[in-house]
Amino acid sequence: MTGISTRVWLLLAGLSGCDLLWCAALRIGLSHWSPLAMASLALLGLTLGCRHSGAGRRIAAIAEWILLWLIFAVAGALLTYLAAAQDGPVYDARLALADAELGFNWAAWFDFVAAHPALKLLLAIPYQSLVAQVVLSVLWLSCRGRDDRNAELLINTTLALLMTTAVFFLFPTLGPCVGVPACQDAYVDDLVGLRHGSLPSLDIMLLKGVIAFPSFHAVLAILFTYAHRGSRAFVPVAVFNALMLLSVPSEGGHYLVDVLGGVTVGGLAILMTRALPARTPALAAATTG
Repeated sequence: MTGISTRVWLLLAGLSGCDLLWCAALRIGLSHWSPLAMASLALLGLTLGCRHSGAGRRIAAIAEWILLWLIFAVAGALLTYLAAAQDGPVYDARLALADAELGFNWAAWFDFVAAHPALKLLLAIPYQSLVAQVVLSVLWLSCRGRDDRNAELLINTTLALLMTTAVFFLFPTLGPCVGVPACQDAYVDDLVGLRHGSLPSLDIMLLKGVIAFPSFHAVLAILFTYAHRGSRAFVPVAVFNALMLLSVPSEGGHYLVDVLGGVTVGGLAILMTRALPARTPALAAATTG
């Protein structure tokens, strides 16, 4: 653990603790921890071994940030599942109306993309790129000695997840894919099961994001791009993530307002991080440079 990463560790510890307390309150069990625990221990061992031997401090930094992202991915996905475990009214009709007022017809766009395989492939690649973008961002930033940017990106992402989950908890939606066989993904089945109380136990290895509004893909498109500002990677990353924003309605089954909401949350997370009090000098440099 370095001075730069300490704040991230504390933030993720708080997130994980919240998950465990919420699971206990809802009496939801968790299964298949072993692969996650083994991967985490392997990354932790690599981090400590390289750091204390002095043989590869850069490798140690990369392993630590990958470990932190792994913890975030599991704790964050679990948080979204817990927020979905409610049976209150959904707000899909209002979001569909908002799309109509913006002149966007989700069904027409989905059918258009499906009818053009080349376009669908062009959009599917960035939509499925989150893990690759995390790994490549960690490698790029670590190799440039920008652990401050690694910390900033993960703090931004965690704050954005908390905001996104809060909005989803207060205004739950199922998304426009419900009832559309060509679109409906497994996450919709999980979402419906959580709302009906038919998922008493969650498989840690099968968790995926279930938030429809705001779109977390849209959030990450903003945050990945922001993390690479001022570097040679900025323009290609920005173009790639612009494509990811375009892909969200068809590939993720989201309303247009889901995307706009995600962009807004991403921007708010950046503003919050820039305003954090008592920042370490390294993190302060990341938010201003």
